[in-house]
Amino acid sequence: MRLVPLACALVLVGVSSAAHADAIDDLKPGSWYEAPNSKLRGVCPPDEPGYEWSFYCKGVMSAWSGAALDGSRGRLLVWGGGHADYKGNEVYAFDLGTLAWSRLWGPTPHAQIPSGGTHEQYDDGNPGSRHTYSGLAYVPAPTDALLSFGGSLWQSGGYGQGVWSFGFAAGKWARKADGPGEQGYGDPTVYDPKTGHVFRRGNARMHEYDPVADTHTPRAESNGGFWAANVSAALDPEARLMVIVGEGRVDLYHLDTDKYEQGVTLSGATAKDLFGGAAPGIDFDGTLKKFVLWGGGATVYTFDPSQLAFEQHATTGATPGKITASGGVFGRFRYVPTRNVFVAVNDVDESVFVLRMAPGTGTPPPIPDAGAG
Repeated sequence: MRLVPLACALVLVGVSSAAHADAIDDLKPGSWYEAPNSKLRGVCPPDEPGYEWSFYCKGVMSAWSGAALDGSRGRLLVWGGGHADYKGNEVYAFDLGTLAWSRLWGPTPHAQIPSGGTHEQYDDGNPGSRHTYSGLAYVPAPTDALLSFGGSLWQSGGYGQGVWSFGFAAGKWARKADGPGEQGYGDPTVYDPKTGHVFRRGNARMHEYDPVADTHTPRAESNGGFWAANVSAALDPEARLMVIVGEGRVDLYHLDTDKYEQGVTLSGATAKDLFGGAAPGIDFDGTLKKFVLWGGGATVYTFDPSQLAFEQHATTGATPGKITASGGVFGRFRYVPTRNVFVAVNDVDESVFVLRMAPGTGTPPPIPDAGAG
């Protein structure tokens, strides 16, 4: 692995710029920006008799949980908690247009959340809280929904078999066809724009989920086991290559050929060298045309699948701190095409940070169609 000066590595031409909107538009390649007044704690639920929502809501990030990018609206969707950490099932969004958090839905009232046992579903019919790991994906119209796969459930920590969809048009949750029984806790998922499907890696094999037909189709088998919970995943939609990284290894899944490569041998520094046993954030930069990874602090990496190698990039600006959340970053580091930046968040009591890797200010989002949820 070699250290590459970002200004030299990221040279692009023909990138259009939108009209100036805010400080993000002024970001230069290789620079971070700390969004002011952007701590999620400020929109946590108000306390109820018997439960301090405002204190325990830290579990939406700190407890093995991730996020997804609503590409239709340019916002980061956060949903998490679960096991013995947090019972709340509310949905949060950080809008890259307003640079502000909102609580879009929930939580289930305290009185309707049972104690003890395993709770796929609460008494009001909504999904039980869970560690979401990398099991969240946003699917655009006609579905226009946040999908959740697997996870570790409140309160026993048992595996979540249910597939849940939060439809933005209706503003409510719906339970979909349960996933196959061999899935694991930290199932990494990616949305494939070519098929409109979600590809999900379980403990024993890959699966392809069709959100319109609500069907699961088995794909490549593990031939020895995929098990690794603290992992993150991203997709190069043109190459149709899914990269899964975490717990010290890199796996590759080729959507077109249904080929899975576990623990590929890297050139130079390994994932374990860079990120230890945690799940770094990873997403595909559609402007740069590279996978970008972040594991806390100022340093970011790009990954070249053709060379099976990482490149390290120093960055400037007000940079985020070390990762404090259990298990790593998961999906809380996402590329936002509407602003041509990455959004990163580590804790409910820390600011949201924005990173630009390539020149350009992005493309405004289209107005989403009414979703089916």
